[in-house]
Amino acid sequence: MTTPTRVFAVLLGTVTYVALGAASAWADEPNSPAWPDGEGRSVLDTLLLFVGGTVVLFVVISLFGLMTARRNFVPAPPSTDLEKAPSSAAAHH
Repeated sequence: MTTPTRVFAVLLGTVTYVALGAASAWADEPNSPAWPDGEGRSVLDTLLLFVGGTVVLFVVISLFGLMTARRNFVPAPPSTDLEKAPSSAAAHH
């Protein structure tokens, strides 16, 4: 499988997934005369649904990233003091 084919497959899958998600989101009430019309959403309800959901998702992902972030250990800089050997005898290995 070549790279352009793989890219096309990923893009086609993404478009299909978004289209199916949008189609199910449009079906918020039955399409039949047997069912009475439901109450419509107000502008505030729509804003809370889309903007509020996006903001909450952003906050949750940010908090997860902050809680799992690594804190790297930074050692102290080396000192310039010379240390004397404990004895002048040769080291036994």
